[in-house]
Amino acid sequence: MQNKTIRLLLLLTLFLSAVNGHAQELISPTNPAIHYVGRVDRSNPDVVRFDWPGVSIGCRFKGERIGLSIEGGEKNHFNLFIDDELVSVFSAPHDTTLYFRATSSATDHELLLTKRTEADMGMARFMGFILEEKGEILPSLRQRERKIEFIGNSITCGYGTEGGNRDERFRPDTENNYKSYAAILARAFSADAHFIAHSGKGVVRNYGDEDPVSDPRETMPGHYARTLDNDPSLSWDFSQWKADCVVINLGTNDFSTMPHPDRNSFLSAYKQLISEVRITHGRVPIFCVVGPMINEPCFTYVKELTRYFRNEGNDDQVYFSGLPDNLLNQDKDLGSDWHPSYRGQQKIAAQLLVPIATVKEWDFHTDEIFPDEIE
Repeated sequence: MQNKTIRLLLLLTLFLSAVNGHAQELISPTNPAIHYVGRVDRSNPDVVRFDWPGVSIGCRFKGERIGLSIEGGEKNHFNLFIDDELVSVFSAPHDTTLYFRATSSATDHELLLTKRTEADMGMARFMGFILEEKGEILPSLRQRERKIEFIGNSITCGYGTEGGNRDERFRPDTENNYKSYAAILARAFSADAHFIAHSGKGVVRNYGDEDPVSDPRETMPGHYARTLDNDPSLSWDFSQWKADCVVINLGTNDFSTMPHPDRNSFLSAYKQLISEVRITHGRVPIFCVVGPMINEPCFTYVKELTRYFRNEGNDDQVYFSGLPDNLLNQDKDLGSDWHPSYRGQQKIAAQLLVPIATVKEWDFHTDEIFPDEIE
């Protein structure tokens, strides 16, 4: 009933605008010209819901400005790009319509909305675009042939990437998945990406758990098959989107605090996750990443895991990617709560770029990964 009331109020607003000589048009969130990247729930034709970090919404539009009908709660934050220019970082605590104006004089404009924050910041609801008189919506030109799935924790989420220093406590506005190593790599390869990541989640033990093994329903493997990270009732349809390769960056939370899980528990859960990835995506390369915020025993366990698949499991498409624990400069490369800043995330992306490019035989560009100021 609440959604119907909101829709009626929005339609009334549009009607009054038309009466006042400013004709507007509501574009449904299910319009085929709108391009979603990431897991979204489209079961309701009036509202598209999503909570994973990095979910993006794209389109092209004709006109000088465009409106977004969106709600993100108190903690979610979003990036809004028009013609590759970041025009706004905003939150939408309540159901509202926000208008954005293009800065170029081009006839049509490319729009990209990305969710900066992870599921713990709340659910996002997108109700469509608002076009002005003579405006038009067109399919996005950003659709990519290449696809990468990233499975990870806070590092993949982009936790604290915009924090001022390592001693600054995390705030939702300092999290920006767009500046994570994962998003940087996706752009370097001109690939679409899904970011299946949640801060504090481990393979078998979550951060700070009093027990060496957490409830398996609450670990990262336990959330992997969900359409919405915080809603176990909706299972993701993997036939919608098949990755060309998968990057798993887990283990930091398992071993960052005591008590550590034992070797067998950790390896068993990790093997099960890889087997599930195999079922859902087929025989694609899987890169198992360790570091740079953790070292032993995680380093040895994951290396052993990849050897198992390559030797006993007859699967030569599982690769170990170890990041050195001295990769990040302790002053310049850390953001909130000792997590990698944007600069630190660029360094992580640099370490993973070549192995992925070599295995996939993909070309790439490095303007963002190796800017002049990186030392």
